Amino acid sequence: MKSSPSTATVLILLVLLLVVAAGFVFLFQAELRFRDHLRTLSAENESLQATQAEAELELSAAVATRDAVAADLAAAESDSLTLEGQLVESQQALDALNAEVETLRGQLADVADQQQNEPPVARIVSPLEAEALPAGQPVQIVLVAGDAAGLSALMLDVNGRRFSTYTLDGEKLYARTLNWNAPAEEGEVVLTVTATNLNDVTSAPQSTTVTLVDTEARNATIRAEVEANVIAMRGLEPTTPITPTVLTRDALRQRLENDFAAEITPEESQADVLELSAFDFLAADFDLYAAQLALQSESIGGFYDPETAEFVVVSDGALLDPAAQWTHAHEFVHALQDQHYDLEALTDEALDSEARAAVRALAEGEAELVQSLYLFDNDFFTEEEIEAIRNNTGGEEQADLLNTVPPVLINDMIFPYTAGVDFVVELYREGGFAAIDAAWANPPRSTEHILHPDRYLAGDAPQIVALAPLTATLGAGWELVDEDIMGEFYLRQYLAQQLPASAVGRAAAGWGGDRYAVYHNAAAGALVMALRLVWDTPADAQEFAAAYADYPAALLGVVATPQPDGGNCWVADEVICLAQVESESFIVRAPDEATAAAVMAAIRGN
Repeated sequence: MKSSPSTATVLILLVLLLVVAAGFVFLFQAELRFRDHLRTLSAENESLQATQAEAELELSAAVATRDAVAADLAAAESDSLTLEGQLVESQQALDALNAEVETLRGQLADVADQQQNEPPVARIVSPLEAEALPAGQPVQIVLVAGDAAGLSALMLDVNGRRFSTYTLDGEKLYARTLNWNAPAEEGEVVLTVTATNLNDVTSAPQSTTVTLVDTEARNATIRAEVEANVIAMRGLEPTTPITPTVLTRDALRQRLENDFAAEITPEESQADVLELSAFDFLAADFDLYAAQLALQSESIGGFYDPETAEFVVVSDGALLDPAAQWTHAHEFVHALQDQHYDLEALTDEALDSEARAAVRALAEGEAELVQSLYLFDNDFFTEEEIEAIRNNTGGEEQADLLNTVPPVLINDMIFPYTAGVDFVVELYREGGFAAIDAAWANPPRSTEHILHPDRYLAGDAPQIVALAPLTATLGAGWELVDEDIMGEFYLRQYLAQQLPASAVGRAAAGWGGDRYAVYHNAAAGALVMALRLVWDTPADAQEFAAAYADYPAALLGVVATPQPDGGNCWVADEVICLAQVESESFIVRAPDEATAAAVMAAIRGN
């Protein structure tokens, strides 16, 4: 059968449509592949960009490191140049120093050569030029000589005649001390020293001219003049002649040692140590005897003994210099005091320690006042002599001694010369020597009087205070060491060991009287101290109690423990208790609480 044309057309259209559809499919698939490839390329691009960034950072770090290394290299090159310059300068300085050393060596050699050719040197160290020496007495002469080449001889001539020659063995420095018996005739003597060295070169003569005098006769004249001046100043005439006993310093020391041995036994000295240690003044093993002996023998320039009416002055044979004359004036005042006011009676052992201390302060205060008037208010000395006296402090040995002695001993020794002077000066200002005469007629009776002249003038007499015996309270093994009055001076010394100075003055003010006792148990090695204080007013007692509380707290390092009796105790290795009742204060120191309580009850009368 045969096709028609429309069917062929449709078939062609269908074929074209299929071709177009296939093209679209192909294009769509191609687009998908392109997109996948694009995404891959984008991811690779991002990775490449990250790698590039890392590379740039690494490059920047490398550049920075390169720059730093370059800078360090430049600095090192600069330092190297600087060091090279310094090295050059140091080498130049070293060369200069070497040259200087060589120059100095040459100069030293020249000096050595010159010294070998120089004459030796010889000198008289003692006696001094124009010194007055005792005629007919041994004189100590000190010679020194020196020479770089070595000494062969040392010679001394007296008035042009050879006195002695000493053969030497090449010593470059030599000193010699010898004794020369001075002639009995007064007059000038020329001492000349020379020396010869190993090169047989002799020194230039060195001479010292001294004057031989009859020192005893001249000193007697000087003393008489000093005494006449004191008599005129003080207005008191001797009732009997006063002849001094003249001792050398060594003889005075021996005299004091003998007096100590006769008056104080080792047992008594140890008892004093125990007593003072109960108040913390001394350690229990302190050598009090040696300290007191050293203090007196080194510091005393003279003394007056009321028991024997002996006026002792210290002199080593020379003429009395201004300082010795000044001391003589002081001691002569004591001789006058004794003749007019009977010092022995006023310092009798029957009196309590406070009364004796007060009279001694009056005596020393007046003697110091006269000394001051003698030095400054008259024309007895030149300005140079006054300056020499004021600068005479005793030397390094005495200063070293004072540094080794407990303060209480020093303060006790100087109290009459400090507080006593203040007391007397106050009286002198009020009424001159007439007021001092009145004080001798009515002597002060306590250190409170000396410390407070107004209370003495007001008639504020110290109260008599009793203290109950404690032997029965303490029991077997306890012995009384001493019982006495402390007084305001020692009370101040006691408090000052732990309290500030401002608190000490307030606490001790208003003292009216006291009594203390110290007991010792040798077997137990223990001490008991009991102190009863009476005050002028209850307010004074309260002020003392408030201040004293700081003493045991500081000493023992503990706080107070209140007691049933209203007091307080500070308990450590030992016990200190305080009780205050109206105008009285009670202090107990004991090895334990039970003993302290028993002693406190006994002294309070409970």
